[in-house]
Amino acid sequence: MNFIYKKGITPYIFSLIEMHWVEECVYTESEEETILIQQHEGVFSVGKSFEKQDFVSSHSFPVYYTKRGGRITVHNPGQIVVYPIVNIKKRGINVSEYVKILENWIIEVLKTFKIIGECSKDGIGIWVNGAKIGFIGIRIERGITTHGLCLNVNNDLRPFDSIIPCGIPNLSITSMQKTLKTNVSPDDIGGNFIKSCPF
Repeated sequence: MNFIYKKGITPYIFSLIEMHWVEECVYTESEEETILIQQHEGVFSVGKSFEKQDFVSSHSFPVYYTKRGGRITVHNPGQIVVYPIVNIKKRGINVSEYVKILENWIIEVLKTFKIIGECSKDGIGIWVNGAKIGFIGIRIERGITTHGLCLNVNNDLRPFDSIIPCGIPNLSITSMQKTLKTNVSPDDIGGNFIKSCPF
């Protein structure tokens, strides 16, 4: 497994280009499976299930329409984004199993900070004390995964007020910093995703 952990801000459009280039390389087996770990500037990431009413107020972030599943979410500095580019067909993992692996991965990272993350009947992702902290949106093409998961660390949560996150009305959003009531750096989190990698 190849890990590419980029500290600082990686432009979202660059990540989309890199992700799909690596996807093709993994498919042709010219490169090994890869996990990209990074942060982005403020953007709204829109999935294939997006509906116009998912925007509830004016906003200043650019909007990127992607081929991943799901509705709409926010990426911004202070949020760790993880893109596993993995051949789940070769590994014998189905879609629901893959989603569960990603959810458990977030739970394990939170556990290292003594935060109890939980799944919810309200949808895919991870909640802490009734508020969503971890998000999952994936695409699988030819058995290769792209897009992935994100975890709110110390990012500004106000941009979530402009949307219906994940298409779930009245969804409360939280972060590790808000939960712990102390400063947490995203640089402290990326390494934990590598250490607890389930692939």
